[in-house]
Amino acid sequence: MRVLVIGAGAVGGCAALRLAEAGVEVTLLTQQEPADTLSAHSFGWVNAIDNKHTGYYELSVEALAAHERLAADTVDAPQWLFRKGNLHWGSDEASADAQRLVADRYHELGYQVEGKMPSEVLRDLEPGLSLENVVGPVHFYPNDRHVLGGLMLSAVLARARAAGVRVRSGERAEGVSGSSVRLRSGAEITADAVLCCAGRGNVDLIPDLPLLPPGVPERLTRGLLVRTTPVAEPVTRVIHAPGLSIRPHTGNRLVLHCHDLDRTLTEDPDADALAQRVLARLPHVLPGAAGARVENVFVGVRPMPSDGMSIIGPVPGNDGCYVIATHSGVSLGPVLGEIAAQEVLGTPHPLAEPFRPTRF
Repeated sequence: MRVLVIGAGAVGGCAALRLAEAGVEVTLLTQQEPADTLSAHSFGWVNAIDNKHTGYYELSVEALAAHERLAADTVDAPQWLFRKGNLHWGSDEASADAQRLVADRYHELGYQVEGKMPSEVLRDLEPGLSLENVVGPVHFYPNDRHVLGGLMLSAVLARARAAGVRVRSGERAEGVSGSSVRLRSGAEITADAVLCCAGRGNVDLIPDLPLLPPGVPERLTRGLLVRTTPVAEPVTRVIHAPGLSIRPHTGNRLVLHCHDLDRTLTEDPDADALAQRVLARLPHVLPGAAGARVENVFVGVRPMPSDGMSIIGPVPGNDGCYVIATHSGVSLGPVLGEIAAQEVLGTPHPLAEPFRPTRF
């Protein structure tokens, strides 16, 4: 069987790998170099996601297990998966109450969360944090992970190539008809099946795919991430402080994100100015990082389905074409790759059933 996978981010790379391991002849087509994809620049927080949708929670829990399977398969590559957990706290009564409700819900679902005193956090987990203004407990989610997306992609694609995947970079797919793909060059590629994992690029391949355009008020689609220069006292796990999220990076660097500032992003933002606003919040959370500078700024657009849920499955009316369109591609990529490989080979996966394109 021959399968053409479009998109070399986390989802496409993992799908290509799992298909090749199943004996399929796989071509992975990508316009961008993998290091330039949204996946390579992801914040990379991997966790069980409780959005009151049982299917999505179950999918995200299985994604944690799939990350472990993928890490075991790429154990010879530089480490890309880190099992350090996540800290989250409030700074006033309203935010503390909101955090308690979230933690209580995870307790009900059986997902581990521990309430800790700030002194315990400083003693046992992150001594460099500033926790003087914490209201309520600090919630520690020990089973959360974080991923370095660029290293993950490198490991996945190296293993995929070793399994026989042929990677064609710098070629733009402009249309899919069944199991045939039209390239911008005018050439056409045919296979037994086409798997579209091109992020927002999926809308160019499948025009009726219900992905939200950038900047719509219903859901947050644009995002900005800041990578700092090395700091004297980094953190070792994901931190969600009020107004600032922090993720460790290589060489004592940090990756920073502010949800509220994402809402100010426009089609042509002053990204450097916004990055300075993000950076200005860092010393209030991590005093030892004072003096850090901005090393890199990345602005991306999330491939956000109109209902906020992943789209997984055969494309209606387009026989031979299968699509995965989702935000949280790095978090879900390993499990979505496994699901896609199984389904393209003919066996439906129960975790995919709530996310079929036919629901729209």
